[in-house]
Amino acid sequence: MIVFSSFIIFFGTILIGFVQGASVPPIGSGDNCTVADTYHAMSCAFRMIDFGAKIEELDVEDRAEMKEFKRSCVALDNCFESVGHCRAFNDEQGRRAFRMVKTYCGILTFIAESFKECDDKLAAHNSTCYNDWDPFVEEIVLDDKTEEACNNYFGKDQCLKKEVVEQCSQKEWDGLRETLITLNKEVLKQCDFKNLA
Repeated sequence: MIVFSSFIIFFGTILIGFVQGASVPPIGSGDNCTVADTYHAMSCAFRMIDFGAKIEELDVEDRAEMKEFKRSCVALDNCFESVGHCRAFNDEQGRRAFRMVKTYCGILTFIAESFKECDDKLAAHNSTCYNDWDPFVEEIVLDDKTEEACNNYFGKDQCLKKEVVEQCSQKEWDGLRETLITLNKEVLKQCDFKNLA
């Protein structure tokens, strides 16, 4: 999990800023919500803020913490399902906040559970490709830096695919690749992987 600890910190920082920047609508806002819907929506908003605040301290190695994390993910997903019809929580910022939470939950669950054994193998192999790999560029200002980051998103010269397939399996590479593409698509929004094999 060494490589992915930067993911937890990086994505947690983005989500915390985004969630805390979201406003909690006043009671009665949204003409298609009942008063009960509005109270439930406010509860969901506060739950999301609490979720965002706890992200940076999450220990993915601790089973009890991961169990609670997954429970929070399900609860927030249920929140969106139940209040998504409310106009005040169905604006672009609200939908994006819930999408980011869902993306984060899926990625972290994949990393901590499905990919953990492979992560351990890659760490034990101690390859330069895996140890130097960091797809989480915190701030990209110049176009050439964006292009460089995108070209190395899967390791220098795309070396990560070879490492994962050799040390683990094609299936684990496919899962990691899809997870990272989802991260780019839903959060980073920097790279175009249409022609990537």
